[in-house]
Amino acid sequence: MNFYGAKKERLQVDCKAFAKVIYGLAGSFSATISPATLDIWVEMLKVDGITYQELQTGVQRLIREKTEGYGRLPLYGELLKAIKGEQPKIEDRALVEANKILDHLRLHGAGVWPEMSDPITRQLMTTRWHYLTWAAQCVESENHWWVRQFCEAYRSTNAVNPVLEIPDRVRPMLKIIGGEG
Repeated sequence: MNFYGAKKERLQVDCKAFAKVIYGLAGSFSATISPATLDIWVEMLKVDGITYQELQTGVQRLIREKTEGYGRLPLYGELLKAIKGEQPKIEDRALVEANKILDHLRLHGAGVWPEMSDPITRQLMTTRWHYLTWAAQCVESENHWWVRQFCEAYRSTNAVNPVLEIPDRVRPMLKIIGGEG
């Protein structure tokens, strides 16, 4: 068997395994799923980079925790949420990034450029506030106002240009190829 035959065979096995888990999910809720819908779900799971183990874990979580909608198949979004968990809100991420900048300033002073893995933070701290200039003029008593401004700028930058965000599942791949992450 050549490489392509082995790859095709593996994909068929993956599809069958995924289908078995999804049929199990449907059966647990006394629901049915059409073959066309099943094909769509399997393709979406692949596109979203969901592994068989993650699918199993997510389905088990749904079966254990879902209390509404018995008799209907959970929506794909519900399954994805069960697999990935609740995504942090943009406001929470903005506050974490602002605190990282302030922590760096406290630890290293104004003369050391911080490592900024988040692209929105990097953009804000090089365009709106140039870190070295801002840090040299920063007054501790004014930090709470700066945090508010930073969070607002982070939120609006994300709304205008969400492409700057690097998805969590992409970060390890960027590190492997030598990009930022």
